[in-house]
Amino acid sequence: MAEYSHEQNFRLAKKMLDQQGQIADLTKERDGAYRERAHLVALLAAMTDDAVITPAHDIDEDGWALLYLTLGGRQASWHISPRDHDLFAHVERVNADDPRAQWDGHTAEEKYARIAEWAAELAQRCGPACSEQHAETGRCEIARNR
Repeated sequence: MAEYSHEQNFRLAKKMLDQQGQIADLTKERDGAYRERAHLVALLAAMTDDAVITPAHDIDEDGWALLYLTLGGRQASWHISPRDHDLFAHVERVNADDPRAQWDGHTAEEKYARIAEWAAELAQRCGPACSEQHAETGRCEIARNR
């Protein structure tokens, strides 16, 4: 085993503490980004019919959930961290065997392609004026009649 001088040990310990601080900063930044995402997904859930949330049995940690939405007739789902559950109090809780909580096999890439298609359709069909109707009623006629 190599022997280090007091000075070398001190420098090594300082470097490790600096790295731990950097890891903590990066973790805080990552968690902040996930919290921002959760806010936007919660807003989307509030504007979507039949949004449901169920326990996520595919994650080993307790408290994780799965949010299922139907956007433009297609499924989109997100894992929801236990620390973000407060943002989804408005979403109906269902058991994992609920038909609305059955994953259709989409990948993350497919999910975001579906969202892009739906957003383009809404922008073309509804336009900016639609946002006022969403703010007043929660859904425009086009979204309601899907």
